Amino acid sequence: MFRLHRAPRAAGRALAVLAGATVLGVTGLATAAVPVGVAGASPAATTPTTTPTLTVPTAHHHRYRHGAVPRKTRDVRGVQALQAGTSTRLGPKILTYGGGTLTAGSGLTGAGVTTGQPEVYLVFMGDQWGAETVNGSGVASFTGDPTGMAPVLQAFYSGLGTDGETWSGVMTQYCDGTSVGSATCSYGDAMIPHPVGGVLAGVWYDKSPASSAAEAAGLTGSQLAAEAESAANRFGNTSQASNRNAQYVIVSPTGTNPDGWSSPTNGYCAYHDDTHDPSIDGAGPVAGPTVAFTNLPYVPDAGPNCGAGTVNSPGTLDGATEAASHEYAETLTDQFPETNPTGGWTDAAGSETGDLCAYVAAPALGPAFNLTLATGTVTVQGTWSNRARGGKGACSDGEPDFAFTPTVSSVAPASAAAGTTVTIAGSVLQSTTSVTFAGTAATVRTVSPTAVTVTVPAGAADGTVTVTGTLGTAVSPVAFHLAPSIDSFAPSSAPRGGTVTITGSGLGAVKKVTIGGKRAAVSSETATQIVVTVPRLAKSGAIVAVAKYGTATSSTALTVG
Repeated sequence: MFRLHRAPRAAGRALAVLAGATVLGVTGLATAAVPVGVAGASPAATTPTTTPTLTVPTAHHHRYRHGAVPRKTRDVRGVQALQAGTSTRLGPKILTYGGGTLTAGSGLTGAGVTTGQPEVYLVFMGDQWGAETVNGSGVASFTGDPTGMAPVLQAFYSGLGTDGETWSGVMTQYCDGTSVGSATCSYGDAMIPHPVGGVLAGVWYDKSPASSAAEAAGLTGSQLAAEAESAANRFGNTSQASNRNAQYVIVSPTGTNPDGWSSPTNGYCAYHDDTHDPSIDGAGPVAGPTVAFTNLPYVPDAGPNCGAGTVNSPGTLDGATEAASHEYAETLTDQFPETNPTGGWTDAAGSETGDLCAYVAAPALGPAFNLTLATGTVTVQGTWSNRARGGKGACSDGEPDFAFTPTVSSVAPASAAAGTTVTIAGSVLQSTTSVTFAGTAATVRTVSPTAVTVTVPAGAADGTVTVTGTLGTAVSPVAFHLAPSIDSFAPSSAPRGGTVTITGSGLGAVKKVTIGGKRAAVSSETATQIVVTVPRLAKSGAIVAVAKYGTATSSTALTVG
């Protein structure tokens, strides 16, 4: 029989603790309650005595081990070539959208990324974790956890989206709904959100005899998938809709070998998948809703080969949270990778956002680094950003949240007289509230996401066109030129050698004025007014003003006599 305990309320929701097979509903942990994965903060364990080299990931692009974090064992140049884009094995390092997952009858249509508040459920599987203690802030710790990996994982997940962290901002540029093969998203697509107040939705200690026996035997991919389905049921997420933004992290105890993670030929540090992946090993896909899960072994067991000491000294837990952050980011951007190619965001070779930045060395953007959260400081890995380096792409350790802003690509016609309707083309223009021509307000006629039509104002001058709306401001890439226009002239009749004042707009750039076909001398000129002398040989006729960007003709004739 389970005994329900209520832990003190923390930031976010209340913490619910079940004794025995324990479930913790956690969304915010007190900072002081959680040890942090920084120098001197974790218990002593394997400390790297030499600088490890890197290997081309032996599990890279394994048929089901999606986003496998490689072990660091040999040939540093091979991996660095992959990461630098100089290896032909990876091809162009820009992530593109795969169209999402379409699982018949599942309710998943075009689902490639997490589109709501992310929910992470931590599952500590197997009674080898030992006795469990839950402190007053709802943080679970275990006697069979020699390095304190469990509390630090809880600090990481419960701290995301706090203290203004920008690491999560990198993922906000990716979406569902854009065209297949696109490297950018469009306004209205379902974007990955920045989490709010932590993503840890629950913790379950599954120490049932079945789970312990499975751990002792070495879990298969299918058994890990089955555990993820069991966890979904445990937390009441029995429908596809309730699992749409969820991921289940299956954490194995020290000394175990889940899915051959310690293999010298096909080893890895962690991977993510979904429970319906047809290529998963063991008994294959499992029944239930399509659920995203991560296989997170007891990473400190691998020492420096899985990242220990990459940032801190001794840095025993560096690799654990680096691997967790790697798989978390990849699940956000490629949540259901069961298709081939996957439906989320990958590069031309199938690498995901974390793969391209695994073990990237400083001073490059995106190496592993310490991320400060409200729940403590943890070590994380940088992730790939398509928008970095001006859209060329690079690893990034943090960015402001992506936001769609207006752009102006052209104004047509590029020159026109006042009162003319022109079309401003661009993107994200639907929020337009005002348009100015070199600072002079125009009358807005129609607005759509890709075009705005306006009437050129009478007081306009040559210069850029500025579009302003609730989503931001955009400026035309080139100047608009105001063509001349003649509104009136006075007097309506004048003798040869007399003066005539012409009123209109765009008159400051006029090069020539004719009356009845004869050129008139200009005695003064402004943007709105020109004074001319009636030519000696002029006859009655229209007044014509000629400028570089257009010609204006009076609507009535000047009487000369």
